[in-house]
Amino acid sequence: MLSLSSAVGEFVSAADSSVEEVAKTIFKAFTRNQQIESDLIVESESAVAVQDFYIALLRPTWGMDVGYASHAMSMSDGMAAPLTGILLENMFTGTRAVVDRSYGVYMQAAAELLFRVRSADLNFADTKEQALAALKTVIPGVRLSDALVSEANSSDQSLASATNLEVRFCVLGRELELDQNSDWIYKLSTYSVAMYDQDKKKIAMLDGSGLMHPLDAVLVTRDALLERGIQVQENDILAIGQLTEGFAVKDLSRLRTEFEGLADGDPVFVYMGFR
Repeated sequence: MLSLSSAVGEFVSAADSSVEEVAKTIFKAFTRNQQIESDLIVESESAVAVQDFYIALLRPTWGMDVGYASHAMSMSDGMAAPLTGILLENMFTGTRAVVDRSYGVYMQAAAELLFRVRSADLNFADTKEQALAALKTVIPGVRLSDALVSEANSSDQSLASATNLEVRFCVLGRELELDQNSDWIYKLSTYSVAMYDQDKKKIAMLDGSGLMHPLDAVLVTRDALLERGIQVQENDILAIGQLTEGFAVKDLSRLRTEFEGLADGDPVFVYMGFR
């Protein structure tokens, strides 16, 4: 990962704003729960440097790095590598959490699978089987993303990278042990997801067979991190990308997300309230 000192010297906008200045603008928006008002232009070659500086500003209050996020599950054809972000300690909460809707700009919820790394051997895995052996658990979850940038700039990949994929929180369900004697490769190709609001109305769903296999998404995320000079370590958490469309939480008081097919018996769920 780039050091703070090396990041400062790069420039990222048409107005010759430094990495430091742009990172501070993003940091201010994130910590004050405000949308970025100015039109930032982030050059692709400097986006990761901005993200690195931004994360360095967050660490004193949001904690140290505990994992990485990506957009691997929603990769489009021809995309060379998914965008990646850094996950900090205080970006995590557990199921049954109550989230203040005002603690963000325009939060959106999407179902997600996360994995906990068992071994640094994941850095050298080539197949689903090798990836599975290097992973400890799979964690059903919900990613709460925050619209720090205006809708007009929401498709800007460099800006998305600079803003750390706009991750606000990851709400985690029960960790499921990846038993090497079970057919997890099959389970991870046939699971389904459904999201319900406070009225038990289904607001989003996904049949997992229509997406990239999660273990392939893990490998793609690993590759993108290696390109950044980052090797995953034991106990790192990998959030591999949204499984459903983001659903705005502004009108929700409760959200229940059910993952069917990952565990024997009843579905595994992630439940949260909003106020």
